[in-house]
Amino acid sequence: MRYRWFTSPEKEYDEFGVRLSRAANYEALKPQKFSYRRGELLAIAIAAVIFVYECFVQDLPLLFIALSFIAFELRPLVKMFLGGYGEFVSNILKGFSLALFIGTIVWVLI
Repeated sequence: MRYRWFTSPEKEYDEFGVRLSRAANYEALKPQKFSYRRGELLAIAIAAVIFVYECFVQDLPLLFIALSFIAFELRPLVKMFLGGYGEFVSNILKGFSLALFIGTIVWVLI
């Protein structure tokens, strides 16, 4: 057996009465590692190139769509670098990017 059950009574059960093992404790304490995959990095690079190009061309709808994609993809980095406030700011970025994308689509269609 890979993991033995806890012997101390305070760590034996969780708040719902489910018996825990050391594996559950190790997974909770293990730091979360984050890395972008190659396709995600390529998409971010293309969106950044489109964003810079559209700054010079002044085509605002495509500029806003590229900005919304970049903001959406930067959420994991914000979580990692801002510590305790990372989750809060990440949720703000998610809402901002979705609102910007939907608003741009509505603006183009009107």
